[in-house]
Amino acid sequence: MKDAQEIHDSLFKKIQTLQLATTSVSGEPNASYAPFIRDSSGSLYIFVSGLAKHTQNLLETGQASVLIIEDEQDCRQIFARNRISYQCSVSKIHKDDTGYAALLDQMEDAFGNTFGLLRNLADFSLLKLQPVSGQIVTGFGQAYPLSI
Repeated sequence: MKDAQEIHDSLFKKIQTLQLATTSVSGEPNASYAPFIRDSSGSLYIFVSGLAKHTQNLLETGQASVLIIEDEQDCRQIFARNRISYQCSVSKIHKDDTGYAALLDQMEDAFGNTFGLLRNLADFSLLKLQPVSGQIVTGFGQAYPLSI
């Protein structure tokens, strides 16, 4: 069986989208997803439309729960899929911030031509999801805290 670090690294190599759990300022929950990239320090970046409820929630509350989970077709046991969950603080990366263009270039490299079209849309924002705590689950009874 793979150890937790191997599973962690494998998930980040294979999975291109994260599941987002957000709440509005009034506490209304919302579930969604977004393609993401990850930097060397473990921060996650998403490029999302301001028209989406999850974007509004992220910007208003500054927090999210994130799930990165093994595909169903790849898992050995549907009840114990390998997964990483994070509690994150959220901040907006502005167009004039250092590194903004380079992050969008990385996303375009990762996600292709469609991203090239999206990056020019005025309602889209680049958000940084900074993990503040996390856990990896690698099977039944195998849940481990992640050092952040």
